[in-house]
Amino acid sequence: MGLGGIMKKIFSFVFYTLFLFTVCLAAAKIDSFSGKVTINGFNAVVGQKLNLNDLIKTSFNSKALISINGHKVNVSPKTEAIVADLADDNSLLKIIVGRIRAAVNRLKTRQKFEIKTPTAICAVRGTDFAVEVQEDLITRLEVYEGIVAAKEETTGSEVLVNPGEFTTIQKGEAPKEPEKMEEDKKDEETEDKKDDFKSEAQREIFMEISRESVMERAAEEIKLAEYQNGKALIDVYGKRVRLEEYVYRPPENKAQFKYVVLNERENRFDFGKILFTFNKELPTNLNDATKNMFHSEGSTQPEWYLSGLDSVMSNTYDKILEEASGGKMVADDSATITKWNLFFPNYKFYIGNADSTENSGKGKLMWQFVDNGDNIPQKTEFTFLPGTQYESNTDPAVSSFNLMPDGINTFHFAYKDVYADNNWVEKHNYLINDDGVKQQFSDIVDSENVSSDKIKEKILTLNFQNVYTSSLFTDKNSVDDGFGKRIDLIFSSKLLSDSGILSLPSVLSQ
Repeated sequence: MGLGGIMKKIFSFVFYTLFLFTVCLAAAKIDSFSGKVTINGFNAVVGQKLNLNDLIKTSFNSKALISINGHKVNVSPKTEAIVADLADDNSLLKIIVGRIRAAVNRLKTRQKFEIKTPTAICAVRGTDFAVEVQEDLITRLEVYEGIVAAKEETTGSEVLVNPGEFTTIQKGEAPKEPEKMEEDKKDEETEDKKDDFKSEAQREIFMEISRESVMERAAEEIKLAEYQNGKALIDVYGKRVRLEEYVYRPPENKAQFKYVVLNERENRFDFGKILFTFNKELPTNLNDATKNMFHSEGSTQPEWYLSGLDSVMSNTYDKILEEASGGKMVADDSATITKWNLFFPNYKFYIGNADSTENSGKGKLMWQFVDNGDNIPQKTEFTFLPGTQYESNTDPAVSSFNLMPDGINTFHFAYKDVYADNNWVEKHNYLINDDGVKQQFSDIVDSENVSSDKIKEKILTLNFQNVYTSSLFTDKNSVDDGFGKRIDLIFSSKLLSDSGILSLPSVLSQ
């Protein structure tokens, strides 16, 4: 299997899968951590709920990301902090020693977010700041965005610290007048912030799978969505579905956009998310970047291409995750270039559930690919499940493939991968109308529907339904409807086409 073959294998999940925090008031929890992190002396667990007066402690070369009432707090190495208030309107952390950095959501009128140290109270009137308690117990406050009020408790003296400024507070003395941070310090914090945003974005994609957290985030994002679509339809099983989907650009990273699809049925909720990360800041017109992000004809490399892609599909318990990074465009022939194709040198495929503890909660790593730099997949660059490594050069599983189970004239495609430990995943793709009818070739291409424009016009009225089943699924959050444990997603061709994610009518030839 060559480059085209492995990319097709990867994109059969990474892209066509679209087609695929549990955030609540008065709540705090561990989102992620590395190294040794303890809560009240016991080892921390990803997803662990934090209670009032819990002591969080990070060791040397360890750190943690926690959420408190929806706000994000990065706890640096060698830090001790206590959750001091978790009321609906108040978030209070006490730092004993060390450093934390907080990214605070917009606060409502009566809400407060404060950091208390042995010498100061730092009250947020902004969004992004760091507080450090040094060994001599002097507090240092640095502000990157917004405004933070710093008050020394004994004297009651207070100063306002603006973006790019810092102050220090010593017990019994008024806070120092804010000063400008050094340029190299600001640059360092900017890089830290980029890493924080990347980590947070991936955490959301991979870990936020409860219905409540998905819907809460969607309610905020859809207000700023670049493209959106919603309608009611019937799925291939005859079940009524409410479909909502949108494309959203995160304001904190101008090189990304996210596609989200939500499916509500009477007894289940399924969703899919794909986070697209590009090589550079995206243009005003998103289609200028998406039109060539996978493939481009001609000798000139496209200006925009995907550098990373993270995706999840879930039924709010089971999930399929994909992680691709290092994306680049590879020419077909270095001597005479006629086209460019996207190539991901790093790819991982997971199957997990809400209770997964493997791989930081992502689940079981079914297979991964790491290129050695030659842009050509080799057998030694693949890692499969522990156990048998199949002889086929670049195939991660024994694959039984049934191209069109309902006959060559019906748009129903299927395949099944069986892995080394005998676990399996099976996927069925359907092209259906709003009444749930599987489409025939003659429904799209007939005597009156032969031009590209006519074919595209027809396809834009249709929907893709992707159904995944697996031996690793338990589907605990859905009522048994007689069609088995599955992840079941419908998305419209219209929104994908409008945003440039899907090119039509070339989809017929894939």
